[in-house]
Amino acid sequence: MEREGEGANAEVLPYATGEVAGLRPLTVLRVEAGPKSVELMPGGDRIFVNDLYAHKNFVFDAQSYAKLLSVVLPDEPVEAAFSPDGRWAWVSLYNSARVVIVDTDSGTLAGEVGTGSIPKEVAVSPDGAWVYVANWDSNTVTVIDASARKRVKDIPVYATPRGMCFTPQGDRAYVCIMGGDTLAEVDVSGGHTVARQIPCGQNPRHVVLSPDGRTLYVSNNLPGTVTVVNREAGTISATIKVGRAARTMDITPDGRYLFVCNYEDGTVGCVDLEARREIFTYPTPKPIGLCVDARGERLFVSNYSPPQITVLEIVRE
Repeated sequence: MEREGEGANAEVLPYATGEVAGLRPLTVLRVEAGPKSVELMPGGDRIFVNDLYAHKNFVFDAQSYAKLLSVVLPDEPVEAAFSPDGRWAWVSLYNSARVVIVDTDSGTLAGEVGTGSIPKEVAVSPDGAWVYVANWDSNTVTVIDASARKRVKDIPVYATPRGMCFTPQGDRAYVCIMGGDTLAEVDVSGGHTVARQIPCGQNPRHVVLSPDGRTLYVSNNLPGTVTVVNREAGTISATIKVGRAARTMDITPDGRYLFVCNYEDGTVGCVDLEARREIFTYPTPKPIGLCVDARGERLFVSNYSPPQITVLEIVRE
């Protein structure tokens, strides 16, 4: 663990701190064809990959990097989200208007729930009660009762939805309207209704929340920017220039750095959130998805071609 301050009363933190100075290659995990996204599962001990064109999920051990599971799916998996204990993965299937439920212990399919057309992003509320699915072609977000495994509602939005996140309390969810320029703020406890539209920049693709829950960071695909949004006020605080086709992002657990896939540049960018600028880029082929580990020490990047997961050390000073 890292220490802040000096002396016997220094606070011990469960994550790395210090200035990020770069990225260093650790290993490469081979998959089969077009890994669309990569996620670190709850508990931080397993890596979950949606291998789109192989019609498979792969699960790797996050320490040894051994392949633990290969799950055959009936269609192309896009994104996944997990029950709080990590047992169940909710996986969107691109062509099938449904999500499947993967038992991550056995590697078997445990059920499915219908959605709108071309489901993409999936998000699970912090208490595990609700599953939200952004439907690319239907301009809706499907709401699923996770315990009943039942579709209860489709929330209409005004244009194509993509990225989503919940607040730590689970009372609000935020949906990128990629076909527009806003985040749809959904009142979860108020019947899953859109409470307001928050400006966030053109063509928003992905959204992540700061660890303190106060700030939303949005990647804007066409302009290649990250928008900083004050969540409560619903206002833009800053716009940060990154690379071309800014897509999936993740934030370090100390809340100081944001990593972003600059897809068309073939790089991962590191954004200093205090300085509000991209401080360096790291070349990696066709980066489409990424995630930071629970300690903020490693970065996992899914590369479309060659089909692989690149594991990088986050170097700190």
